[in-house]
Amino acid sequence: METDPLDRALSVFAATAPEFGQFGLSNHGPMAAEVLERFGRTDAIGGWVAAYAEHLDAAPAPADKPLSEDAWPAALGVSERFPEWLALFEREMADRPVAAVVEEWVPRLAPGTVGAATHGLIRTAHGLRGLGVADTPPRRLEAATGLAYWACRYQELPGPPLLIGHQNVPEALADLPYLPEETPEEFLISAVVAHVADIPEEFEQAVASLGYEGDAIAFLDALAVGGARAYLRNAEGGHAVALVHAITAPLALELVLPWLGEEDHTAVLAYAWQAVAAIHVAFDVDRAVREIDSGDPLAPDALIAQSLESGDPHALKLTEAALRCHARTHEPALLQAAADASGRLRA
Repeated sequence: METDPLDRALSVFAATAPEFGQFGLSNHGPMAAEVLERFGRTDAIGGWVAAYAEHLDAAPAPADKPLSEDAWPAALGVSERFPEWLALFEREMADRPVAAVVEEWVPRLAPGTVGAATHGLIRTAHGLRGLGVADTPPRRLEAATGLAYWACRYQELPGPPLLIGHQNVPEALADLPYLPEETPEEFLISAVVAHVADIPEEFEQAVASLGYEGDAIAFLDALAVGGARAYLRNAEGGHAVALVHAITAPLALELVLPWLGEEDHTAVLAYAWQAVAAIHVAFDVDRAVREIDSGDPLAPDALIAQSLESGDPHALKLTEAALRCHARTHEPALLQAAADASGRLRA
């Protein structure tokens, strides 16, 4: 029987590490391959995977045993323990329904959402959506890998976020503090964001200014729209890749929410807001309000074609997320950000 293209891709990426290169960049391969399936372009998966996989590092050796119930709290945020985390989630998903595992663990991991520039959340989200289409061993392993990556790159911010304020999303984003001028330059997004800890009280108070009225998708859409507007203001200043995640991270949580109990939604949304807020603090340097051109946007097929031509995984993921959010909000900044990323970022 012929193997599914996404399953083949995930089998390739299962033999690769969650990060690669001397700086420890996140492996975007499984996420982008799932997006290509979502686009209906399974014909493009094989070639894209072959080209991208050339840059990746081999997977670390499997763990001798999974993390125990007593050991896992101390292993949060310890990247070297990724194999043990993966063994834990593989065992969990072999013993229990995946939905039960996700429902238990995502609330535990949510306070560390900003880790690895939110890629733990994003990889988990794409893995779960792929698993929702077909429950196959490669897709199940990818869901476990996403959770393991989230756990080993867990990174908390000053908080906790409470969503007890009276501001809406645009107001709260506009009032976020800036990093101090003396903040040293860093290469990785996560390293820059870590400097939010240098202004803990300012950051915590600003995060607490946002209120939440109970419509989870509208809340995430508002965060994504704010991210798109920040991207358009700051892309020329060198912050394009960082601010892509202010769009894709909240829209990734949209894909995870159906796997969670209703009682956990508010807390998980609050940590997503906290993570997005930290990205804005670090990279949304130009916050001058600009009029967004509301002229005729590119058609979805044209945007998808542009992202495929780019070949960049950020452009692919952003285009899919932007189209999903735009279908509900009709916000032109989303499609403009996607088009800009496809032209700016190249594989």
